[in-house]
Amino acid sequence: MNLPAHAIGQAVFIRTGVPDYIEVALPFQTLEEMVKLCSEPHPGLTLERVIVFSMRDGQPCALTLGFISASKGIRPGTFHPELKI
Repeated sequence: MNLPAHAIGQAVFIRTGVPDYIEVALPFQTLEEMVKLCSEPHPGLTLERVIVFSMRDGQPCALTLGFISASKGIRPGTFHPELKI
């Protein structure tokens, strides 16, 4: 199987160990690589969204799959009694 020379998408994680919202984008070149990247644990990172790129009739397009992140917008160590999990 020949691997493509360019990324077909990226998994975007947010860093949970810092007080500010910081994104980390990890590219992938195959769907198998995407599954591995998204299913393996990444200490200090929470998966926020997956973006898959494509060319349709010569025009670039993308599919974005977003996920709800429990740490997005909440500073680590901040307690909110109204938020119940």
